[in-house]
Amino acid sequence: MVFALVLLLGRFAGAAAPKVVMTSPENGEVDVSPDVKEIRIEFDQAMSPVGRAVVGGGESFPEISGQLSWLNEKTFVIPVKLKGDHQYQLSINSDTFKGFGNKNGQAAEWYPVSFKTRADGAAAAEPDVTPEQNKLAVAALKEAIDQDYSYRDRKKIDWAKEIQKRKAKFENAKSANEFARVTAQMLRLAEDMHVSVEAGDVRIYTCANSTPPNYNEKVLKQTVPGLTQNNGIVTGRFDDGIGYILFSECSKQQADGFDAALDTLKDTKGLILDARFNGGGDDSAAQRVAARFVEQSAIYAKDRIREGGDWKGPSDRVIESRKDAERYANPVVVLIGPKVVSSAESFVLMMKYGAKAKLIGDVTRGASGRPMPHQLGNGVTVYLSSWEDQLPDGTLLEGRGVRPDIVVKTTLRDLQNSDAVVEAGLKYLRKDVDSAKPAGVK
Repeated sequence: MVFALVLLLGRFAGAAAPKVVMTSPENGEVDVSPDVKEIRIEFDQAMSPVGRAVVGGGESFPEISGQLSWLNEKTFVIPVKLKGDHQYQLSINSDTFKGFGNKNGQAAEWYPVSFKTRADGAAAAEPDVTPEQNKLAVAALKEAIDQDYSYRDRKKIDWAKEIQKRKAKFENAKSANEFARVTAQMLRLAEDMHVSVEAGDVRIYTCANSTPPNYNEKVLKQTVPGLTQNNGIVTGRFDDGIGYILFSECSKQQADGFDAALDTLKDTKGLILDARFNGGGDDSAAQRVAARFVEQSAIYAKDRIREGGDWKGPSDRVIESRKDAERYANPVVVLIGPKVVSSAESFVLMMKYGAKAKLIGDVTRGASGRPMPHQLGNGVTVYLSSWEDQLPDGTLLEGRGVRPDIVVKTTLRDLQNSDAVVEAGLKYLRKDVDSAKPAGVK
């Protein structure tokens, strides 16, 4: 169950979206005193005093102990009562709740805040890293970004300058966790969903997907008849013989379950393949599913890998037909949108170029990185994107996404009543199926 303290703010065209620049406690922090009485959120610009969205729920959501308020035009204060030895989590805005906004009505980017308190009465943890270890870790971080980060230059960031600005914070960090938090804050500049930082059992991600979804699960259940779920695969069937499959993650489990699901719909006249919920996973699982629709091998993407300061590639990525299963040969549309990320975007490209399927909906997220670990030597590991994923024509996927063949724009309000993306898929398939019938056949 999700609980949100939300006061909506009117939306108008404005400047750059506000960003959270600091929280106290910090995102990813451990060993927080349970005596802390408030959570502070600082934005990078003046904010509207009337909008807010503090999102979370359940046992991990902190107990609110007083009136939420603005300390100044950039700093929001949440009074709380914390327990000892407890994990807490909330977010400032989300992809659907967007109450925090600037004075021009521009919603703030989604920012998670996760922290853990130490036990009641326990002393603060002793330092677990030294300045000398941290200095070596800074050099390793700089080398990893310079030599192996595929999107190092995408945002035109002077990484040496950014590291130097934080030199004292890096070197004076008392723990691997503190060093990791400083690193994660800096790497937010990359706006790369595949970049993260790890210390111990804490993994800090640096970028969230703030774009609202173009689906509504409740309305989808009302739109598609006879929805059933097996092994994570959701199927349905419309009265006129058009099938529906929801492929929600590129995992071995769903790839294994997909064959059985498709076999139950092999007699359908056409198929809606819904990828809008799919946040990625494993390219091999995506290939196994897409190959059920491919007749001839096709190049669906390219990539080049950065390693040791050099580029390898670009290399073609090819989708081929399955030899161990019957191909579904009737018309197929794939529903896409902004929550389609990483390997799911590869899946969409496999379907577009290999299966010749029509893509319907909205542009995908545009995030593919093949993240690789870089150990910094002080207990911190940084995961950096290692490749540039490209469309078949060499266009960079990162920050661009895959464009639909048929664009269907939606709003959260629209999606409370209907699913225009499914309806567009049905309209296209019904027209395609009807046009394929011999004259006089009904």
